[in-house]
Amino acid sequence: MSNNPKRTHRILVLPGDGIGPEVIAETQKVMDWFEAHRDVRFERQQALIGGAAIDAEGAPISEDTMRA
Repeated sequence: MSNNPKRTHRILVLPGDGIGPEVIAETQKVMDWFEAHRDVRFERQQALIGGAAIDAEGAPISEDTMRA
């Protein structure tokens, strides 16, 4: 790894219908690998979408999630 500062990428993680927690968990392992082996960093934020959002927030996607 070089001495260059790591590039930061903002990622909004939306596990939901069709892309469940098990897929998101594997995706985050890939991002972890890149952070450990490349000059990159991911600033991750997670929000709800789909059925989980309906159950928790009353809508399939909240205004806060849309802003994020």
